Amino acid sequence: MADYLHVLQRWIKHFLGIRKETPPRIPIWRACFWSFVGAFCGISVLEILFTYTPAFQNHNVPMVVASCGASAVLIYGAIEAPLAQPRALFCGNLIASFIGVCIHKLFLEIKTPETYVNEVRWVGGATSVALTLVAMQLTKTVHPPCGATALLPLAQPDIGELGWLYIGIMALSSTIMLVVALLIDNIERRYPVYWWKVAVPPSPRNDIEISLQDDSSKETVAEQQFIIFGQAISPGTLNPEEEDFLRKVVTRLQKT
Repeated sequence: MADYLHVLQRWIKHFLGIRKETPPRIPIWRACFWSFVGAFCGISVLEILFTYTPAFQNHNVPMVVASCGASAVLIYGAIEAPLAQPRALFCGNLIASFIGVCIHKLFLEIKTPETYVNEVRWVGGATSVALTLVAMQLTKTVHPPCGATALLPLAQPDIGELGWLYIGIMALSSTIMLVVALLIDNIERRYPVYWWKVAVPPSPRNDIEISLQDDSSKETVAEQQFIIFGQAISPGTLNPEEEDFLRKVVTRLQKT
């Protein structure tokens, strides 16, 4: 029984992206294949849910919120990007939809003369996007599609008429897309890179990196950890000549 629980725990961690080792790189055609499968499945589930569920149709919920298409590009295609991580996806959409609904109610659900509706609408849309951007920056949840999430209640009357339900729609959409991403992205790849704690985004030259220990008083090469092609090389693995050569290569690359 303990063996089965151990295997189950390992598989759960695998599909939550919790692994000690970095998965090997796969050919570009396989990465594109899984991106296609993820995007197709994620958007399809949303469209089927909102199209054929009477509870949603009774409230005139659209087939899918347009900003979900942009989110799909990130969480199924650019899965290592900080902007595609669950914290940014879920919290960003929650913040954006809340601000969008609040601005819609403040600007368009008051007694505004009909002749000024268009002017109020564009001012409200710009205000909603700007406030959302600042809020996401402050909470470290920047997710580019959320600009559209905040704008839609002001730009599309049918979205604005959903009112507070729009927040629930975006929360549900984000959750479903995240679940699909966990299932598809972890078959041959790894998603997410992190769940809540913001990780330092990888350098464009991440094939060869050097990670120094926190104790700056230890300056010898033996006290450093080398990361080569995503694999950590423990101190002592390389001989002094190899470590010196590698450090020179990294220094040269950093200067170019």
